[in-house]
Amino acid sequence: MKKFFLMAVAALALAVLLGACTSPWQKTAEKSAENMAEKAIEDSSGGQADVDINSESGSISVNTDQGSMQTGQNITLPEEFPDDVYVFEGKLAAVIQDNENNGYSLTIQTDSPIKDIYAAYEENLTENGWEITAKMDFGTTATMAAEKDKRSVSVAIGSGDEENTIIVTVADKEN
Repeated sequence: MKKFFLMAVAALALAVLLGACTSPWQKTAEKSAENMAEKAIEDSSGGQADVDINSESGSISVNTDQGSMQTGQNITLPEEFPDDVYVFEGKLAAVIQDNENNGYSLTIQTDSPIKDIYAAYEENLTENGWEITAKMDFGTTATMAAEKDKRSVSVAIGSGDEENTIIVTVADKEN
């Protein structure tokens, strides 16, 4: 599964790059590249992947029986995402759902300061019954881990040039 997700990200970069094309022959080349990227991802998963690359919106989605991935524009949180895991307000840039491990990974971009993000996760996880098991705050990066029932959550926050990035990972501990 990791292999086709890496290929999906590479395909997305190609689709976004080609999305800047405007001439008719460039649009034809762009569509051909999209089709080749979709085929490569589908082939790497044994033909068991439903791949959609849309260079106009800069979005890509990959769905298999093992899980799914969305990245780009207009990303939505899966309906099954646990409601006791806080999701910071910002642009949801990527979502991975791992059916085998009942897990999720979210990438959120925001212009909020790292200290505010960190404090919000600490407060909300605790309020939702999570036990904070590890914390590190280095100013420009911060991490936090918590456990509840038979699940774990980790939060990684990093500073960027214009926005900060939050990666939230949730998984069953037994898988």
